[in-house]
Amino acid sequence: MKKAIVVFKGWGSTDSFYRDFLDKLDAEIIFSEDLYKRDLDDFQEIIAFGWSMGTLDCIRFIRDNKIEKSILIAPTLDFTKTTRALIIKKMIKRLKVEKAGCLRDFIELNFSSSSKFEAYLEEYFEDILKISDEDLIKGLNKLIEDKIPRENSYLNPIIILGSKDKVIPEENSKDVTEYFPNAVVYHVNGGHNLIYEEKEKVFLYIKRYLKS
Repeated sequence: MKKAIVVFKGWGSTDSFYRDFLDKLDAEIIFSEDLYKRDLDDFQEIIAFGWSMGTLDCIRFIRDNKIEKSILIAPTLDFTKTTRALIIKKMIKRLKVEKAGCLRDFIELNFSSSSKFEAYLEEYFEDILKISDEDLIKGLNKLIEDKIPRENSYLNPIIILGSKDKVIPEENSKDVTEYFPNAVVYHVNGGHNLIYEEKEKVFLYIKRYLKS
């Protein structure tokens, strides 16, 4: 069966980060910004994958296209529910004058483990710095402005939450679990970047879900 995983990326993350994590799922990886180039009818199964900011567009995608298998990690319907817009606006100002420091501090906030944070920086920071200022600022503005109305969906994604998440705390993601009352929900003892910090556990949950 020909499968595709459509990936909706979190803010300040690179393609290689998702490829490294999803490569073993035996499916073609398509990033959401490339969807216009592809015909999804070529695939027998579509899996949607969203992390952090990317879950906003991922939720719309699975809702509008009735995608039966989807993965939402640290999701939100409204980022500003737990992070004031003023804080994000200050990030935008800092990003314009101190890009590396702004990104480094944000990434550190993603981790509950300092050793995993340092390892992630070593592996991905050089590529993260290559993300254009325009795309980074666009993403931050999206976090301020983009909100999904609360409603119920019969779809049953897997939702994975970090109990130590400081970026999108479980209090915020609760709206998503209520939006999808049939979801499979896991709580992991980790920070916002569970994909890296708890990759083995998260990957195991995803494989189990996809086989169900």
